[in-house]
Amino acid sequence: MVGGLTFAGVNGEPRALWEMSKKNFMPRFGFAFSATPKTVLRGGYAIYFQPLGVLSVQPNQTGWSRSTDLVSTADQGLHFIAPFADPFPGGLLRPYGAGLGIETNLGQSVSFFNPHMTNPYVQRWEFAVQRQLPANHILEVAYVGNKSVKQSVGRSLTSLPKWYYSTKPTRDQPVIDDLSRAVSNPYYPLLPGTDLSSTTVSRSRLLREYTQFSGVSTNDNVGSTWYHSLQVNVEKRFSQGLNATLSYTWSKSMTANGYLNGWLIDEGRLERVVASSDRTNRLAVNWSYQLPFGPGKRWGKSLNGALSKAIGGWQVNGIYTAQSGAPLGFGNAIFNGDLKNIPLPKDRRRVQQWFNINAGFERDNTKQLGSNIRTFPSLFTGIRADGPNNWDMSVIKNTRVGEKIQIQFRAEAMNALNHPQFTAPNTSPTSTAFGTVTGEFAWPRTGQVALKVLF
Repeated sequence: MVGGLTFAGVNGEPRALWEMSKKNFMPRFGFAFSATPKTVLRGGYAIYFQPLGVLSVQPNQTGWSRSTDLVSTADQGLHFIAPFADPFPGGLLRPYGAGLGIETNLGQSVSFFNPHMTNPYVQRWEFAVQRQLPANHILEVAYVGNKSVKQSVGRSLTSLPKWYYSTKPTRDQPVIDDLSRAVSNPYYPLLPGTDLSSTTVSRSRLLREYTQFSGVSTNDNVGSTWYHSLQVNVEKRFSQGLNATLSYTWSKSMTANGYLNGWLIDEGRLERVVASSDRTNRLAVNWSYQLPFGPGKRWGKSLNGALSKAIGGWQVNGIYTAQSGAPLGFGNAIFNGDLKNIPLPKDRRRVQQWFNINAGFERDNTKQLGSNIRTFPSLFTGIRADGPNNWDMSVIKNTRVGEKIQIQFRAEAMNALNHPQFTAPNTSPTSTAFGTVTGEFAWPRTGQVALKVLF
């Protein structure tokens, strides 16, 4: 297929990168209603637009970038033609700019900016009930959700139509052999230094659209993500030396932001799958407690002198975080079992085997899929890596010396209980390390001590 790059402001093309939208209306709505003296209802809705060219899509500069190879010798080191004083005696190659027109980057990959891109936007909403409880406690239960639409999704224009690929659930060697078969290269010797420089080329390379390029890609406004959550927050307001907060979130994050078979030029349906950022459960607890000893406290308030300063001013703090791990995927795998048998119970998980590697995976390297239409999902919500399970703790001692000086002693421990927190296991069925964990994402127990003088 004939085609190539065009350039902004050249040969009648518009100078603007995209057609500016004038319909980006971003409303905000919120309310708070006191249903009873101790119960408040809150809610809100908003739309936020994402600017183009900053976060979502960047224009490319193909044609305005060109590298010059350093050739120091032409006779394998007998004589050097590129001394340190002049490493490029032939001069630097100047970029072509738009001078080559549609011949720019022939034999190489190109991408082009879609001038019809529109601004992605996010809708966010929330409804919450807040209730004051006895003993200085506050309970809040909220439903929070959002949906992001018109997200930028990359698309290839140089892949094969799907009818060339196998739809068998097992390796289809005749199809693989047919697409990889070497045929005469009609471009030889026009494109040296590219993947079309040889006298022969694979058959699949010539069956693509725009065969004069190794790849052509662009972006479309077709992606979306959505999120729903139940959020519970309990706060113990400061009283009797104690302040504490418990937060729990139960959520689901989904995405349709990519193609399962992204290399198909006629792959029109995005994969709806759990998002890689999805964390079903998250619990966070933090507290700060001033010990009831010393002046003005419950015990030892009548003591004076050094003893009073020794037992007073102590404070303990802590943060506990627990969270679900990331969802896992196994690539373009062959699986002949029940997905429910892949996860192992927590008491059976080991770094040597994080999930059931014998649940039905085809592990023979010679039987793996190739040149096929993939149906195996990219991620699974019920099969996950390890998640955070972490305690951070500290002890603080404040001692006042006179009226203007305070000495503060701090002892802090990150990952105080030294819980191992593992990275994702190997998920390649053909690997000898399949199912094993080989790293940690958190520090081992780390402590630090500090002494500060405040004045």
